[in-house]
Amino acid sequence: MQSRSITYFSEGNVVVGDLFTPDDLPAGKHPAIVLVTGFGGIRSIGMAEFAEIFTGAGYIALTLDFRGWGDSGGERGRFAPLEQVDDIRNAVTWLECQEFVDPERIGAWGVSFGGLTAPYAAATDPRIKATVGMIGVAHGYQAMTNNRTPEEMKELEVKVTEARRQKVLTNEAPREVSVLTIFRDEQGVETLTQMWDAFPAFRNFMSYDSVGRVFDFRPIDIIHRISPRPIAFIAAEKDTVGSPDSYHELFEAAQEPKEWYSYPCGHFEMNAPGPHMDQAFKDILGFFDRYL
Repeated sequence: MQSRSITYFSEGNVVVGDLFTPDDLPAGKHPAIVLVTGFGGIRSIGMAEFAEIFTGAGYIALTLDFRGWGDSGGERGRFAPLEQVDDIRNAVTWLECQEFVDPERIGAWGVSFGGLTAPYAAATDPRIKATVGMIGVAHGYQAMTNNRTPEEMKELEVKVTEARRQKVLTNEAPREVSVLTIFRDEQGVETLTQMWDAFPAFRNFMSYDSVGRVFDFRPIDIIHRISPRPIAFIAAEKDTVGSPDSYHELFEAAQEPKEWYSYPCGHFEMNAPGPHMDQAFKDILGFFDRYL
């Protein structure tokens, strides 16, 4: 696998990505896939390993840091899913401009919260010819629920309202929320705490205004617009970071052609080498081989 860093502009800000290609890429135009990170994720943590799976199957892979995260420009810690959708669509435009990419064979794959943003991007952009979402939920409010009671969700909604008003009246948005604040389930606490300790670049904070933007993000409302282009959903049956039941609601809202795959494991077992990840990517690559 060969790799190099690339940049492009997304709504006036610089987005930094990594382009991965198979060794000895022959002349001509080839299929390419945009790889989309999870909640607060950055491309330097784990995405190269996913890219290697795709390039090993002959695909070009592009990873990126969303605006405000990793090496990209933009307001630090601003988490705005609809803006991330724009970053994905602009990544597609960048790929279209490369002489070795077939613009009629560009796909998207997203993991965790990327399992929401990648399908949303596909629903708004017909240039994305095939899409796979992995271990997500149907909408952003569900992502934020994460072991919270209805009363606790109401408290969170109050903080969002206060933050939105402060942003409008003073243009201030104190950054006091992290992935460790949001994800309280056992799987999330264990793995995300390890990542927080191990990767300084992962230690980003966002405002409750950003939490509100996540609340408002609803792929389930537009997922039907992907049809007649294909989409596949990958679920982990023991997932507590995402929700297989909620994700199946997204699958049900999608139109044909669509595919559903489910594996008896937890959220992060789908991200780690092992039998579940191996089988999932066998199915994912089979899907892309059929449609790209």
